[in-house]
Amino acid sequence: VQISENYGQLRVADQASNQPLPSSYVKVYAQMKNGTVSFYKDGYTDLRGRFDYTSLSTNAIDNVSKFSILILNEQAGALVREANPPKR
Repeated sequence: VQISENYGQLRVADQASNQPLPSSYVKVYAQMKNGTVSFYKDGYTDLRGRFDYTSLSTNAIDNVSKFSILILNEQAGALVREANPPKR
């Protein structure tokens, strides 16, 4: 898993071949600036193995201090990563 914090995106790829892993499930939780933790977003990686974990149609990202991201793939397994929100 490669995370690009500047853009709020991640890429999931096979470790041995570096081929993208499409249809990997991604679930994102956010720790807010007031200390609470809540569900933020979920979805699946696209054909390139990419997922935008920050974009929403609200301004909720303005209150996020940190993300916790679960990546799940049937063949490759599961992984949890933390990331900071993109700088604005």
